[in-house]
Amino acid sequence: IFIPNTFTPNGDGVNDRFYISGKGIKLITLFQVYNRWGQMVFEARNIQANDPATGWDGTYKGLVLEPDVFVYVVKAVCELGTSTFSYTGDISIVK
Repeated sequence: IFIPNTFTPNGDGVNDRFYISGKGIKLITLFQVYNRWGQMVFEARNIQANDPATGWDGTYKGLVLEPDVFVYVVKAVCELGTSTFSYTGDISIVK
């Protein structure tokens, strides 16, 4: 699994979304992003990896967020469906 630590949601078509990629991933069962105050700003469930369309675009309630650091929680099921993995970390919006 590859989870970046920065992205640039500035609308230039390059690195505009924060999404999970990798090999051997059957399903991402949970993908959440929180701001520094613990408020959830993004959530997706039961999505496919390697698909930018399922990722976070750096907005909350329709507003583009300012550069900041956010915390993510990811739960994924391996390709064989036998193991579940959990990941946490931080992602920075850079402009």
